[in-house]
Amino acid sequence: MIDCHSPTIVQPTIPNVDITPLERLLLTHIFEAKPDSDGLYLSAEIGPTEAFAVAVEDLRTAFNESAGTPSTASDYFAERMASIGDGETYIEVDFRRMFAGTNQEPARGLSWEFIFQDIVRRSPTLDHVAVVSTFTCVRVRPHRFGSIAVLITADAIRGRSTDDILADLLSEARSDPAPARSHALLWLHESSVRSVIAEVIDTDETLTTLTADAVTDTDIHAACCAVAEHIDLSEEQGAAVFRAALAAIREAERRQAAST
Repeated sequence: MIDCHSPTIVQPTIPNVDITPLERLLLTHIFEAKPDSDGLYLSAEIGPTEAFAVAVEDLRTAFNESAGTPSTASDYFAERMASIGDGETYIEVDFRRMFAGTNQEPARGLSWEFIFQDIVRRSPTLDHVAVVSTFTCVRVRPHRFGSIAVLITADAIRGRSTDDILADLLSEARSDPAPARSHALLWLHESSVRSVIAEVIDTDETLTTLTADAVTDTDIHAACCAVAEHIDLSEEQGAAVFRAALAAIREAERRQAAST
């Protein structure tokens, strides 16, 4: 079996007051939870846990304490609670059998996406929850690397993977004309100024009594800023543009001559 992982982070921290006891029970089984001020920071080093066992006693307590707060989790477990036998001490929760959506929108049912959406809907402080997962594998194989970001708001759950982003970029590259490019003709590097200072001082003994070491990097930076601000290269730029236009015409002539 190929060893693959999907490290995941949930942002921002979820306020404790916005989480029902039932949602807390589920989320702390799905993710690794750490206290963060007055909330929970949720993450998963290997990946969200999709199947786990919950103690019936803990589930019943959390379910009863969450009564009165509408949520997807309460709706789902209302049916599960009714079917629990007297001798059962644990029940299995398997999100893999409940979740069958696309990378754009999860299917309706119980999933951590809808648990977070319930939290956002009733929170006075959260307007979204963002979940980012990466996909890594010990063996290099196509489609086993990448990431996905899921944005959960009160109204929608949206996700985009790196495959989606690459598809969009490829579509743009195929449909958009190549952008006009610019070419730098001159750069004023402070390191170049530093290398010339000693030469300038040695050439003209009457210029200054300072040594090259007395000129600091701050002095050079201030001087370069002043020169760049006040020097006018508009004539040189116009000449360069004109010469480039002539050269482009000659290049087109050579290309057409070569093709005939």
